[in-house]
Parts: sequence; structure tokens; C-alpha cells
Amino acid sequence: MNDAEPLPASLLDRIKDAIAALEKHQEIRIVSHYDADGIASAGILCNAVLRRGKSFQASMIKNLDAKAIAQFASEIDSGCLILSDMGSTFLDELERIEATVIVLDHHAPSRDSNKVFHINPHLFGLDGMTAASASAVCQLFATQMDASNWDLLPIAFAGIVGDRQHIRGLKGINEYLLSEGLSKGIVEVHEGSIIPNGKIRDALFYSVDPYFAGLSADEKGVADFLASININPEVPVDQLSESERRKIASLLALKLMKQGCTLSTLEEISHERFYFKKLQLYASDLASMLNACGRTDNEGIGLGVTLNDEQSIKEATALRKKYKETVLNSLKNLEKKGLTKLSNIQFFFSDNPNISGTVCGLAMQYLADRDKPTIAISIGDGESRVSSRATFEILEKGVDLSVAVGESARVVGGSGGGHAIASGATIPKGRENEFLECLDKMIGEQKRKKLGA
Repeated sequence: MNDAEPLPASLLDRIKDAIAALEKHQEIRIVSHYDADGIASAGILCNAVLRRGKSFQASMIKNLDAKAIAQFASEIDSGCLILSDMGSTFLDELERIEATVIVLDHHAPSRDSNKVFHINPHLFGLDGMTAASASAVCQLFATQMDASNWDLLPIAFAGIVGDRQHIRGLKGINEYLLSEGLSKGIVEVHEGSIIPNGKIRDALFYSVDPYFAGLSADEKGVADFLASININPEVPVDQLSESERRKIASLLALKLMKQGCTLSTLEEISHERFYFKKLQLYASDLASMLNACGRTDNEGIGLGVTLNDEQSIKEATALRKKYKETVLNSLKNLEKKGLTKLSNIQFFFSDNPNISGTVCGLAMQYLADRDKPTIAISIGDGESRVSSRATFEILEKGVDLSVAVGESARVVGGSGGGHAIASGATIPKGRENEFLECLDKMIGEQKRKKLGA
């Protein structure tokens, strides 16, 4: 794991140029996305500039648009604006700002820029969907600024895991960060397991990822399952015998396969886990904490966690528990109701926009038809929010949700984009069915084009 590919010299040169430009300013304006990767990105940047003796103002937002950019531009005058986990598709607007603008993004860019310091792995031969989360890009930026910032690596891994870039093994910048973290003794890699941690009864009942149909959020289902294999429900998972763990793991794997999970999904569930001994914390724990903060409109608390504020950590821990319960209940309801299928997609309506993206991703993995992208729509006052998720197997058939969701949203007067495997959009209220029909047609065209290639 210590033999990661060297990073492109041109990428490092551009980062150094951006740092040199940043150093000329005392006040830094930071804008980032509101999910786990976005909050982690902002946290890394805030720590880095603070240590440099600079002041900052940070905002986490759901969507970037021309209006928001104009607002941020008016706040900084001729100062320095950093956008993380966003910005690569708004270069036209950003280039009009008479200030130092740095973009640290990993979404597919529309183009490069000669005016904005545009740092995006796609521009250097690295796939931002699998080889670099935004927080990984920000961590690389921070360590190039000062080597003492390697201690921020747990935050970066929270973003990597929060963006699910670890499930098929680390690549690119992500792999480089792990290699350096291992050599510096910052991170340990632990073997994963399909069985969640905690008392076995609670571990199964509260399990969200993976979601076990008939066990998760089902007290009777858990009780009957454990009784059938003579397992004490009060026993902690780490105190089970090796044979008991093997038996439970085999039965859970069989259950997931009956739910439609593929062998590759089972392998992904049992992925390696990244442990930070100094913090006594797994990256997945920090990721779920930041995600809960962002999805419940408590991004400030999440940022406080990355700044090691004790009160923020306490509040975020409580938010994570409540958020997980909300997601679990939504998945249980979806398990009962099922999804609506069209020719090439499947969808459901969510009454809670804060969890629709999370539920959409989990449904795609554990409840839905694995051959069709899953779409979640939350209808708001004047607009509706769309979340979409696919699998790597669906991508291999030619599907690109970033293109399909973005173009379908534009057809109905909205906007959207993201990654091939996960994208979002905002569309006018009342045009949901038109959007779904357009998206269904576009996904079908993508698949036919691939077959005809």
C-alpha cells in the first residue's frame, strides 16, 4: 500500500501557484458543499488558513449558482475566494470576479481556466468520481501549504468515505494520501466485516448500511433470527466466537443476495476500514457525523467538529443518532411500499429532502432493482429536489447520471449535475413527471448508444 503512483507534477505545480496567490491575502472566504465531503473540505481549509495566521469566513451551501457567486464576490472585494467541492462548472461566472479565486473540486469540469486557480483531478488524468474526493484535493492542498497539516488526514478520509470512494479500493490522490498516512503512522487499515459493531441485537436492528430487509428496524425479525441460530442478543459482536461470526456473516450475506445484492456489492460492504489511533475513531464514524450535520442543516456544527470543538462534537454525536433513526424509518417504509418502475429508471417520492439523497443511495444498494438507476424526488414549495444513484454495473452499460439528470433538468427549466454514478438536480415544482419521462428516455438512449458502439 506504500507504493502509490506518483502524483502528476503539473497538479502539484498548480497547487503551489494557488498557495502563493492565497498567501498574499489575510482574509479568506471559503464556500463549500453541505455534505460530508464538502464539510470535510471546508474543515481542512479552515484549519490550514488558521494555522497560517489568517482569518476566514466559511459557508456550506446546497447548490452553487450565478446569484450565489455574485453574492460571494460582493463580500470579498479584491480578496481571496476558495470554493471546494464545487465551482468547476461555473468558470464563466468566477472569471468575472476581480479577486483571487481558487477552485478545489472533483466534479467533471466544463473546461479549464487561465484566470481561476482551477485544481481538479480530471484536468490531470485522474477520475474525480473514484480517485479523488474534494476533501482529498483539499488535503493535498493543505499539505503542500505546510507539512504539519498531515494531522488533518482523518478529516480528509471522512470525506473520502462519505463520498463512497473507498468501496472498490483507493486510487489516485486518495491512494497517495493513504500511502503517506501509513508511512507517517497516522492511519491504520483494518479488515472490514458485513456484521455491524455493537451488541448483536442492536447492531442488526440499527443497521442502515448494509440494510437487512426483515432485520433492520424490525425487533421481531432480529429476535427470531438470533433465536434461530442460538445467539444471545446481548452479546457484543467482538465477543462472538469465530464460528458464530462466520455463521452470522454467511446468513447475512445470503439475506442480502436474496435482496438482489451482487457479489461485488457484498465485497464492497466488507471493505477495509480506516482507523485513526490518535483519535480512536474510524473514518466512517466521522463521515456519518459530518453527513448528519449537513443533511440536518447543521453544517456549522459539522465544521466545529473538524475544528475539534468539544461542544460541536457532542452535538454532532446526538445528531448522528437521530439522523440514522430517521433514515432507518424511511428505508423501512420504502421496503413496504416499494419503488415505481419505468422502462429504464425507478423512483420514489420523499417527504424529507434532508435524507432523500441518503435513502436513494441505500435503496439502490439494498432494496431496488440493480439494473435501473434509482431516483428520489422531494417536492418543495416552489421547486423540487432530485437525487439519483446508480451502480458501477449500470455505468458499464453506458449510463451517465451527470449528463442525463443535468440535461433532463434543463429540459424542464431546472439545473443539475454531479457524477456519473450519483447526481442531483433542482426542477420547477409541478414538472416532476415530465422530468422523469425525459430522464427515462435519456437513460434508454445512453444504453442503446453503448450497445451500438
